[in-house]
Amino acid sequence: MTERAQTDETGLVDELRELGRQMGETLEAAWNSAERKEAERELRAGAKAFAAELERAWEQARGARPADLGPQARRRAVDGLRWMSAELAGLADRFTPTEDEES
Repeated sequence: MTERAQTDETGLVDELRELGRQMGETLEAAWNSAERKEAERELRAGAKAFAAELERAWEQARGARPADLGPQARRRAVDGLRWMSAELAGLADRFTPTEDEES
């Protein structure tokens, strides 16, 4: 192997090592960011609200007449899924850069 090839190979290894280090630092910064912590808080609150809504719907369903159970359960499930979808869309919007941020 020529001296130049060895230098290029060493340079490549060094650059890959530096890229890995930088990626690690970036991921750590993102993980520790206020935005990530807020997103986690919102997801946890949303999951708790979702579970509470399911519990409420379940309790109502237990007191319903069997003939009413199917449509009522379906309606509650659709409402819950719409709510969760809207919450996730709002969260995704927070992490999607605007045109100004992309420029």
